[in-house]
Amino acid sequence: MSEYLWDGTGEPDPEIVRLEAALRPLRRLPPVPDLEAGAPRGRIEWAALAAAAAVVLALLPLATRTGPPGAAATWQVEWLQAQGTPGRGGRLAAGEWIDTRDARARVEVGRIGQVVLEPSTRVGLLDAGRRAHRLSLARGTLHAMIWARPGEFVVDTPAARAVDLGCEYTLTVAADGTGLLRVETGWVGFEHHGLQSLVPAGALCRTYGGRGPGTPRFETSTAGFADALDVLDSGFSGSQAVAALSRVVAESGPRDALSLWHLLSRVDPPARGCLFDRLAALVPPPDGVTRAGVVNGDAAMLDSWWDELGFGSAEFWREWTRRWNDVNAAP
Repeated sequence: MSEYLWDGTGEPDPEIVRLEAALRPLRRLPPVPDLEAGAPRGRIEWAALAAAAAVVLALLPLATRTGPPGAAATWQVEWLQAQGTPGRGGRLAAGEWIDTRDARARVEVGRIGQVVLEPSTRVGLLDAGRRAHRLSLARGTLHAMIWARPGEFVVDTPAARAVDLGCEYTLTVAADGTGLLRVETGWVGFEHHGLQSLVPAGALCRTYGGRGPGTPRFETSTAGFADALDVLDSGFSGSQAVAALSRVVAESGPRDALSLWHLLSRVDPPARGCLFDRLAALVPPPDGVTRAGVVNGDAAMLDSWWDELGFGSAEFWREWTRRWNDVNAAP
């Protein structure tokens, strides 16, 4: 037996050589963040899972396209109930749509994962792996489980784009185009015309037609905190917005630092001062991050403060989120 796998000597196995070549680009990426280092108390339970998932992702083959260049790739569809005989299905090609009606279906996402479609769901395949594995969710609910590297799987909705960062999540789109994302493991990036939300395991994020993704929050947030965020995200102004902001500040706890950080770049400068004060009480800002700078919208200061929240370094997340523009350009 060849010793190439163990010490680099002997005759190399072609499959091992292919795997090495596929993994080599990861050497140029920022290191996977240490999600436990400096993490606020109460976040360790999902941080450990996220760190373990990141290790697994780094070891996966990156040759995840569904066929050779130019191939007419298709994805396998299996009907789980109704809509014909359970266990039988067909193939889905780019440009085609599925309407589950009263059925449930499972779609194999190339070689990188699968999605389960609930009844009354309409989904189209936009790209079978040429540039990304990309679906369009017009309405209904899908449950995705993806084991590829970040950025490989994308779901467009009427209000925002969900970019998988190696995770499992459920995404629902209502008839009016609004939506709800719930992340079970890993992370999902939600984006709309430059407005970005980073949603970790245990958190949810709503979408609003014409406004994009709302402010992510943990499922454990109080009902009052969640209701106040919905008011702010829905575009209310005047006394309603002032009352909602006051409630967000009053009811926020340590885990709500995720939401407060996102809000700092979304509210008007006059409202940022009280958010700064509350976030600073929960997670003290690092050296160089000032109240005046944050109120004035200094992006570098916000990124530096993000590193203190226990969600990994801003450099890592920005490395992946900057690629969303490339995905946006995909036909």
